[in-house]
Amino acid sequence: MEPVSAALTVVHLLAVVAWLGGMIFHIVVLDPVFRKNEVSFQSAYLLALMEGRFRKLVGTSIALLLASGAAKASLLLGTTDALLHTAAGRYVLLKVGLTAAMLVIFAVCPKTKSCSPIPGVCDVASEGILSGKMDGTIRERSKVILPKVALGFGLAALVAAVLLRG
Repeated sequence: MEPVSAALTVVHLLAVVAWLGGMIFHIVVLDPVFRKNEVSFQSAYLLALMEGRFRKLVGTSIALLLASGAAKASLLLGTTDALLHTAAGRYVLLKVGLTAAMLVIFAVCPKTKSCSPIPGVCDVASEGILSGKMDGTIRERSKVILPKVALGFGLAALVAAVLLRG
């Protein structure tokens, strides 16, 4: 593997690990802890701050993911014609589509307040959580589905990446 391709692969994988790893941590560790325990204003506020930092990390990861992915696809395929007429090109398109779906969810979650079971966490600047006016009730599981859907898309993109390398 040539040095440029190897460097792009490292950047791409680090961006994926940061994004998907953070999502897995939120879904598998943080949300269940908050769901099973009483939620105080302080714990919801801390989770909101963590969510804000995570969104910044994800924003950087997305930029690196898109840039390194485009460069790697260009090196792999060579031409735009290969994007449509080769198996590798179709896997790249599948990964692009799945990533686009994740980006839509990433943009929609805070607006719909559906990225966390803790009220106000999706929006750190939420008047309710910063002023302490929100109660600490936990949302029903069914209302916090978008992050799980995004994680499913991300894992499907990983499978497509493995098949592409295959």
